[in-house]
Amino acid sequence: MGSVGTVTIGDFRLGGAVGEYPTAVLGTLFFSGQKLLVDGERGIFDEAAAKTQIIRCADATGRAGITLFLDVVAETPEAMERYLKFVIRETSLPFLIDSSSDAVRMAGLATAHKYSACNRAVYNSIGTDTGESELELIEENPPAAIVVSAVDPMNFGLESSLSIVRHIKEIVPVRLHDRLLLDIGFLDEASVKISAGIAQEIRRLSGLPVGGAPCNGMYMWDALKARGDAAFQMALAATVGYVGSFGLDFMFVGPLRNVERIAPAVGAVDVYNRYGLQSVDPARILTEHHPMRAMFRQ
Repeated sequence: MGSVGTVTIGDFRLGGAVGEYPTAVLGTLFFSGQKLLVDGERGIFDEAAAKTQIIRCADATGRAGITLFLDVVAETPEAMERYLKFVIRETSLPFLIDSSSDAVRMAGLATAHKYSACNRAVYNSIGTDTGESELELIEENPPAAIVVSAVDPMNFGLESSLSIVRHIKEIVPVRLHDRLLLDIGFLDEASVKISAGIAQEIRRLSGLPVGGAPCNGMYMWDALKARGDAAFQMALAATVGYVGSFGLDFMFVGPLRNVERIAPAVGAVDVYNRYGLQSVDPARILTEHHPMRAMFRQ
């Protein structure tokens, strides 16, 4: 199994050989429509409800031995600062600074720097259209990791993704190349296998950790949703487990609440990947934080 560089984010690592480190699941918090969100413009939310949900999901991932990242999404700079202050104060978890707006992302990175939390911050994301001011801020206040949007929906495939990675390496300082995480993109649910295979190849060829959001298309799968929540959650767990078998290092799993239900599936596949690694590299030491340990505890 191919090995790639490792990226340290807070107390956790991504990368290495497939199966060496636990998969990171990225649960989204403060998205539009989430029940605990009161005012997305100002960043007002039910702090008690948010804390309870984080604790429950952290417990689920802890029992499975996998890694939890909080994908913090915001609409405005003001909201991003409020959310990050809460996450930094109340948790020790890695977090993503996530927004469709470059101004909001930049405000988030400034907040992480202000509160000395860049060591567990993941910038989400940069791409071929990222401007100079954003790149300059990243260089001045480097986060622990930087997600690269390595997908071209109009020219989807391995070569176009590799071309994006090469371009990003030209515009990002060399000293930050080992902090790059590649989001390879899942266009729809029907193409999950194709996308996962591309991710596997990009991981091998680039030497960088890879991931994506294999569950996004499921929310547009009306026939599946019509079968009820239990069926939907089973399909969700099957999807992340299946994609995990391709050796992805991180996966966006949708709303944070999903983490509780899919954690055992991700942990089980991590066990299979780790045992596969053990069979070809028996001298490799098992890390302390790993499903191979956690999933066999009563």
